[in-house]
Order: sequence, then C-alpha cells, then structure tokens
Amino acid sequence: MIKVAIIGLGFMGKTHLGVYLKLKDVEVVALAEAVRENTEFTSLDVGGNIKAPSRSIDLSRTRKYTDYEKLLADGGFDIIDICLPTFLHAEYTIKALKAGFNVFCEKPMAMSAEETDRMLAAVQASGKLFSVGQCLRFWPAYVEVKRLIDSGSYGKVKYAEFARFSAPPAWGWDNWSVDGKRSGNAAFDMHIHDVDMLLFLFGKPTAVRSRGVVDQDGSILHIASVYSYPDLTAASTGGWLCSDSFGFDMRAFFVLEKATIELDFAKDPVVSLYPMGGKKTAVALAEGDGYYHELVDFVAGVAKGKLSGRVTGQSAAESVKLALTEIESVRKDKELPFVSESGTGIL
Repeated sequence: MIKVAIIGLGFMGKTHLGVYLKLKDVEVVALAEAVRENTEFTSLDVGGNIKAPSRSIDLSRTRKYTDYEKLLADGGFDIIDICLPTFLHAEYTIKALKAGFNVFCEKPMAMSAEETDRMLAAVQASGKLFSVGQCLRFWPAYVEVKRLIDSGSYGKVKYAEFARFSAPPAWGWDNWSVDGKRSGNAAFDMHIHDVDMLLFLFGKPTAVRSRGVVDQDGSILHIASVYSYPDLTAASTGGWLCSDSFGFDMRAFFVLEKATIELDFAKDPVVSLYPMGGKKTAVALAEGDGYYHELVDFVAGVAKGKLSGRVTGQSAAESVKLALTEIESVRKDKELPFVSESGTGIL
C-alpha cells in the first residue's frame, strides 16, 4: 500500500485527491491546508478550468493538518503531493525531501532557475524520488500525437503550433494565480504546459522571440513565441485574456511531410489525422486525462523504487528556464538564445 499526503486543497489538490481515491493499493492518509476548515469537505467539486465530475467522499479517517512541520514529523506516508501556489513549491519540496519523503510537485516546478537548481540539489542529496505535474506528457491526446510523430510514418514535422486560451482564473486562494509575483501570470503558470510539450516533442530550441500583453504589475497576461530550430518552424501562444463566457480551450497543430495532425479539445474528435492522399481519420485515445495518468505513473515508480523518467526534475527545470527566457524576450523586445544550464533567471 502506497500512502500519500496532499498539501494544498484547491483545484489541483482536490483533483489529485480524486485520482488517488480511484487507485488500488493507494491510501491518502493526510491532508494539509493553512486553514483547518479547508480540510473539511465531503464533495470533490474541484472547480478550475478542466471539467471533473463532483462526487461524495469520506475523509473522516484522514489526518488533517494546518502545520506542515508537524505533518513531516508525524510521517506515516510514502509520498508528499505538493499542490500549493507556485511561489511555495521550492520551500515545501526541499523540506519534504530533507525529511525523507518522495515528492510529486505541481507545475511550474518553481518561480526561478535558482530555485529549480536548489530543488534538484535537494533531490540528489536525499536520494528520494521526485517529479513535477507536467501533465501534457501523459495526456492521451498529446501522447498519441507524439506516437504518430515518433513513428516516422508521416515524415518529419515541418511546422508545429501550440495554443491555449482561457478566461481569467476565478478560482484559487487569495487570487494568487493572477498575481505575477506569486504565479508568474499566464505567461508562466499556463503557458508552461506548451513550453514543456515543445521540449518533449522537439528538444531545445536554439533561440526564442516572444511578444506579450503586459499586466499592470509588469507580468504577462498573454504571450506569443516563435522558436528557432534548424529544420523546424514552431510557435506557441497562450493566455487568460478571453471573456468570462469563453471558458478554456487547448489546441495544437502539426504539419508533417506526409500528413497534418490537428488537436483541439473544443472539437470531436479531439485528434484528427489528415494523411497525404488519404481521408481524415479520428485518432483513438486512451481513457482518462493527464492528471490521472501522471499520478498512476508516479505511484507505480514509487512502488518499484524507480520512476519512468517521462517527466524528470531536470526536464521540468528546463521548461521553467525556457518560459523565463520567453518572458525576458518580451521585456527586452528581442530574440534571445536559449541556454538551459544552471542560472538565476527570475520572473
């Protein structure tokens, strides 16, 4: 039996809790929130920008905490799942690793390159397992796109485009998501999904040129980027500038030598393949979403003592560093080289 403690019970904390409750040989034994009342709920009404069914739950036997240090001292679990606001990720992850626990941390990994470096050093020193919730690497639609690209059946990718559009997030403690100092705003918190997928599919670009819509606090509400690769044109755009009636949509588009692939969660089917000289076909997708599959993968890795490696601390840190380079490109209004080694880039 793998035992889990969840820290932070907002949108993602409740989403993760719902996944763990579905899994055999997994038990959520502890929950932690700053306010005790926030640990007392009987329904998984998660809110957020991804629809999830609400259902009744019984947490009467689950330990509840408002003191993180006491939770660490009491122990009795194998995994600490950190679903706190991004500006707290580094501090709470490092404490958990030093206390001897495996850690699953929500994305983005941290607010700065310096923080990601300290987290990776803590992982190495602890010998514990660590991963980050870059869920698109596990989302069935994107998994199928990667499979089609990697198969080589349709030739090389010539053009790739990623996009996600949203109304401003109306959930979250103290509106932290729209506070650039605590979340990095949309250019970091939301856009990092597509940044990470770009790196997963195509590796590191040599340079990036970005433009953005700047919020009153200097953070970026919407970003549009073009990435430099030797044999590929790639672009991405994303933000939460849309009207409140729009909701949320994530999309991607790929032009290969012998086919076109369209991914759009506003359409049915979500993924369509248009082969050269053939007919449009719907791409079959596995059940479940990225949140489910990433946690199944992490739990299985903890049980075996070795993770799959689909998302690593290093890959998550690289995504943070590329997103920060894009934000810097907006501010400097010029193309910048991408250097993913250790650095002190900040929002």
